[in-house]
Amino acid sequence: MKRTILTLSILLLAVFFISCGTTRRANGSKPGVIDIRDTTSLEDSTQYELIVFDPGFDFWYQGRAFTKNQYTNEYLRSWNHLYSQEWNRRYSTGDRLINSYVEYDMLTDYDFEFNFKLFMYFKYFEETNRIKLIPGSGRPL
Repeated sequence: MKRTILTLSILLLAVFFISCGTTRRANGSKPGVIDIRDTTSLEDSTQYELIVFDPGFDFWYQGRAFTKNQYTNEYLRSWNHLYSQEWNRRYSTGDRLINSYVEYDMLTDYDFEFNFKLFMYFKYFEETNRIKLIPGSGRPL
């Protein structure tokens, strides 16, 4: 009887630890993780949501006064394409600062807010890590 209870307890503990570890990885709680989600509504129009799992980004983003009207969606789309290519190149080579893959498709019609926020995340990353992802991309915010 005691052996059965001990075996059952160990089995339950193992299941608990495995489920906690899986939740943590699925959450993407590491700083610097970017998640692009497709949120399709009933009207068959696709909307995209940018989720950044970096606690400092929201504070940085809210604390800045950006002038959005200086950018066009095409401009942001072009830069996001270049940034995401460089980001993914660094990720595939094992850069310790990059711990996620960004699946950004230049042909997908992301709205202006999405493109602006992703562009600002790349700028935030460059500023906080004191590196340039793309040399010569020093246009002021």
